[in-house]
Formats: sequence, structure tokens, C-alpha cells
Amino acid sequence: MMRHVLAALFLPLLLVMLLFCPARAMAATGEQELELASSLVAMASYSDELSLLAREWLTETGWQFQSQTTSTSLAQGRYHLVVKELPDGRRTVLLAFPGTENVSDAKVDLRTVSVPFGGSKVEEFRTIAEQDRHATAYPLVHKGFDDYTMTALFHDPIESAEDGGNKAVGQTMGEALAAELREHPEEILCLTGHSLGGAAAILTAARLSDMGVRPEQLRVITFGSPAVGNTAFARRYEKRMQLTRIVVAGDPVAAALQSLGTRYVQFGTRTVWKQDRSSARFEHEMVVYLDKALRHYLVDDGADASTAEIDDIARGVLDSQPKAVAGGILVAAPTLELDPLVADDAAVDAKALQGAWQNRYAPCLVRSATEPSDITSLSAAARRSNCRYLVRQHVSVERVRDEDDVVRVILETSVYDAKGNLVTAASKSTTTKRMTALEAVCYLQFSTLRDLDTVFVIQNT
Repeated sequence: MMRHVLAALFLPLLLVMLLFCPARAMAATGEQELELASSLVAMASYSDELSLLAREWLTETGWQFQSQTTSTSLAQGRYHLVVKELPDGRRTVLLAFPGTENVSDAKVDLRTVSVPFGGSKVEEFRTIAEQDRHATAYPLVHKGFDDYTMTALFHDPIESAEDGGNKAVGQTMGEALAAELREHPEEILCLTGHSLGGAAAILTAARLSDMGVRPEQLRVITFGSPAVGNTAFARRYEKRMQLTRIVVAGDPVAAALQSLGTRYVQFGTRTVWKQDRSSARFEHEMVVYLDKALRHYLVDDGADASTAEIDDIARGVLDSQPKAVAGGILVAAPTLELDPLVADDAAVDAKALQGAWQNRYAPCLVRSATEPSDITSLSAAARRSNCRYLVRQHVSVERVRDEDDVVRVILETSVYDAKGNLVTAASKSTTTKRMTALEAVCYLQFSTLRDLDTVFVIQNT
């Protein structure tokens, strides 16, 4: 999709998460992989430290980020375009709106008065929104969310062919997207975002529908998104997009506007995720949604034989091209010393750690927890497997004194040659003040492997 526009989307772009690939490939994408990709990009669309790290990880695994901010007196519309070329020739594009993160966004959230929603052209969008909401025949939507969406996608025109192709010059990005989707009806646009970002994703899909994009081309995945319109809006658009609303049990934002008596209602398929004990914190935070998506992906990926073929076809969206290592690496099953708060994380921690090794380096062999992990046994196994290096890792998680539900995660890594001689060792730690315990393990592993490139890659080039 976007054969002309996408060439330019690599330069400036927008923040709704759009996953864009051929319809045949989208139909085969495993749900866990799609949800994790959506949550990662939704997380990376924010601008705090953890989000920037998520963006760095995605960049290192082959994703290209481009960002755009448009400011008006009504909103500061922001969007990222995230693109990955897959080995089989498919291209995945994620377009994600961030949630509330500044004063301007907070003002957007609080602008709960409703405005009419309709039209099929940008000029009509604006004219209809100015109608008397008490006398209009059009559905009503949250004015702040509509202001944000219009600012992000339907305000500034594309000024040059480099920014969107010759046909897109003079159009807004929203118009260019709609034109490309109409021209290529086999392609799918998957929009996503967290909180305010999810609201913008829904309104964008509705706008594109009104501009002639077919329902089967619009896939929307939101995380903790509030309702955006009244009953008339929900009834009009519920069959004009494929909407999945993911909500962590107890998230107050998903029902906030209904509780305020605004008459805004939700629609689409509602998926409720139960929060894990190890991620105890305010249920609306994006880190909790990312934690659950990680767990579903790591635990369920390929586990159901009935969906194994689908998962195999989908695999690649989150994979990276491994770095070549001369001689190979043998990785022992990690040893874990976990606080009771996170004791249930043992299996998912181990799978995340070992999966990271195989995603980053090749050849790389991993050992099961039932196989010996002492140096003598590992050295013998490394020599049998013609591996030049062997690795042992230990994770310890301990409660932080005087801080409820906060733990410190420590990851210790030791690298040996095949004879059992120590080559290098590293110890890294962080707390769960800004992330969940599982995310902390992944964060420390990413940091560790990035440092170990100097051992495995540079020395072997």
C-alpha cells in the first residue's frame, strides 16, 4: 500500500499505529504477534526514557521510524510512521498516535463537549463540526479527540513529491492515505494507540471510511481507549471498521467518559486482560499493556497446534536479522532467584532471555533447564557443537525496602570460551519504578547484548 505515499512516509509522518501489509498476509498474522507489535509501537510513540528505549530496540531489529508534529491553537497532533521490510518482500508499516503526555493533550482530553461528525472531504469535516450539535442529524463525537485527529492528519498539506509522491502534493496525509487505500483495495491499514492515541485511531478509521475506504481494509487495535462518540456514532461505524479494544481489568479510563454522563459509548470487540500480580500498578499505564502483550506472545506463541501454521506465517514482524558469530554461541538455561512477588515469571523470563540470544546472534544454540549448566558440562557441549563461546546468565529479583510492589532486577552474564576460560562478565540492574519486572528483564537483556556485540561481532569480523 501507499506505493507513492510511502516513499515519502519514510521522511515525515504520523502517530496512529498503522500496520500495513497485504491482506493475505494480514489474515495469516498470529494474534499475539499483532498485539505485541501494536503495543511495542504504541509504547515507542511516547517520548519518555523507556519509550525511547523501545524505539531503539525496534530500530535495531529493522524498523524505521519517522515522526511528525503539527501544532495549532486546538491541539498538538503527533504521529510516527514505523516501517519494516520483511525478508519475503512484505512491508509492515505501523502508524501510531501517542497518548496524553503534555498540557496540550490534557486540554484535548478535557474538551468533552460534543461536535457533529460527518462528510467525505476535509472541508466538509470542518463545516459539519461547526453545526449546532442540538440541531444536527449527524452523529456526535468528543470535540477534543476530533481536534487532535484533524490536526494530526487533515491540517497541513503535503508540499513536495518527496513527502508523498506526485499525486499527493497539495493533499493532507489523511487524504493521501485514503486515496492509496481506495486505489489498492487489497491492502489493509491497522491503526492503534493507547488512551488518547486509541481515540485518534478510531476517529481516523471513521474518517477514512467516510472517504471511501472499505471496512475490511481498516483494522483498529486500541489499548485503554475511552469512548469517542455517542450511540449514533457507534451504530454508524461499528461495521465500517474492524475494531478490537484491549482493556486491562480495572482500567478507569476506558469507561471514564461514560461515567461523566457524556453519553459517549464504546463499540467493537472488547478484549479484557487480567493484570498480573507482578505488574501491580495503575492499570491504565501503557507499560502494563505491553507487559501483558509480551506474556501472551512468549507463552502462547506456537503453543496451540491448531494455530501453529498461522503463527509460522506471521513470524518475522518482530524478528531481527541475527548478527553472524564465527564459531557460534552455546547458551545455558538461565538460573533464576525470584522474589515471591514475581515467582510466577520464571518460565516467561527464561523464554525472553533465551529468545533474545537467538534473535541477535547466529549460530546460537540454547540449552534446556533439564540439561547440566556447570562449566565442565557446558564446555563439553560447546566443543561437541563446534561453538566458540558458552554463556551463563543469572537473574535475581529482590524487594526494594520501604517501597511497596517495587523490586530490583539484577541480570548477571558470564561469557566463556569453549575451554571454560572466562572471556568477559557483566552485571546490570534496574528497578520496577518505571516498568514491570518482565520488562525490566527484557530491558537489561537488550542492554547486555548490545554491549556484548564488541565480543561476539566486532572480534569476529
